[in-house]
Amino acid sequence: MKSIRFKLWAGMVVLVCFVLFLLWLFQIVFLETYYNRMWISYIKSEAVKINYVLEKGYNEDFEEKLATFAFNNNIYAEVIDKNGESLYVTGSSVSAGKMPIIDSGELEGIVDEILSGEEVELPVTHPQFGSEFSLIGIPIEISGEITHAMLIITPLAPMEDTASILKGQLIYITITLLFAALLITLFLSRSFSNPILDMKRVSEQMASGNFSARISTKRKDEIGQLAETINNMGEQLSKIDQLRKDLIANVSHDLRTPLSLIRGYAETLRDVTGKDPQKREKQLGIIIEETERLSKIVDDILNLSQLQSGNVLLSISKFNMSELIQTTVKSYSLLSEKNDINIIKQDLFDVLIEADEVRISQVLHNLINNACTHTPRGGTITVKMIDKNDSVRVEIADTGSGISAEELPHIWERYYKADKTSEKKTTGTGIGLAIVKGVMEAHKERFGVNSQKCKGTTFWFELKKVE
Repeated sequence: MKSIRFKLWAGMVVLVCFVLFLLWLFQIVFLETYYNRMWISYIKSEAVKINYVLEKGYNEDFEEKLATFAFNNNIYAEVIDKNGESLYVTGSSVSAGKMPIIDSGELEGIVDEILSGEEVELPVTHPQFGSEFSLIGIPIEISGEITHAMLIITPLAPMEDTASILKGQLIYITITLLFAALLITLFLSRSFSNPILDMKRVSEQMASGNFSARISTKRKDEIGQLAETINNMGEQLSKIDQLRKDLIANVSHDLRTPLSLIRGYAETLRDVTGKDPQKREKQLGIIIEETERLSKIVDDILNLSQLQSGNVLLSISKFNMSELIQTTVKSYSLLSEKNDINIIKQDLFDVLIEADEVRISQVLHNLINNACTHTPRGGTITVKMIDKNDSVRVEIADTGSGISAEELPHIWERYYKADKTSEKKTTGTGIGLAIVKGVMEAHKERFGVNSQKCKGTTFWFELKKVE
């Protein structure tokens, strides 16, 4: 398999060779043809300008201009009237007023054609020396009538000597360009292929699990941007890998604890306290509580998977937001009393919302539960409603330790737990806020968080009112 470096190098060398081929083709093969065409075109245009002087009746100026033109360009020029008489003759090869190297009979036919209004251009060869000439015939119109014919014979310059000189130059140019092309294309192919090979190497390392591998580049072009993208992908994969490890650790811990309690109390119930009704009821209650905790963990994981799969179907209905908040807050009364946390309802007002009531209730539960988890004993949680004209904003504010600016962008990520060094024990798998994000994005509504370290945190979300 040919490498990209070889393909780039070969492609650029072929391009240079093609350019050199075109240069040789046009400078050597077509040089004489191109030069003769340009020369004849120039003679014709200048002859038309001189004829214009005669058409205006300036005979003396015409003779002077025609003589100067013939002398400067080494041509033969003759003006013939309708009677076949030669009026003006000038230039090289003048011989008793007769057109050189042209048979008289042929000349008469050419003059008649010109006087009929046609321009004539014929190749002519000298009968003795074989030199190439071009015969140009141009009609002269005076007072709207063609009265004269101008005949011009101009030598066609041989290009052999010029072509030989150009060939010598082109040989040196070709060698120099090929050598330079080989070096430049080799450098360019390396500059393009080396970063790509580095990307391949780093990608293979990432595929094998080494997410710390990075591409070193200072390029600012598209290849540099691609390298930065791969580096950024490595950083994200590293974070995801760390989150995966945290998930395994968190879920293992959260599942192990209730399972251990369930097994321990079940064994105790079986072996020791099965006949004591009071102890039996207490231990059965703990078993049921831990079972419910396990069920909640599984439900959270299933809910998050469903939301992130994009297959969630919302059951849209109209409901009173204030009533939903009061019902949700009421369910946390026992927990708030147990943890000595005061939950305040502020500025509640009746308003109809059109959304999935079950999912919005899930958002409220997760945010209030999150606030309870991070609010110290004696703290306060405030659930507040704000009228925003076309929508209503719900805010859940706590007096906890707050979230640092570095952690704030990551709190919506699944399995992420802020403030891991906190002495306060937190439970759950760290997916509650990820579920909140999934529900609000499914509703296509705004949500967010405001927080400062040691000053508490305020989560908020908005829902549109029913018109």
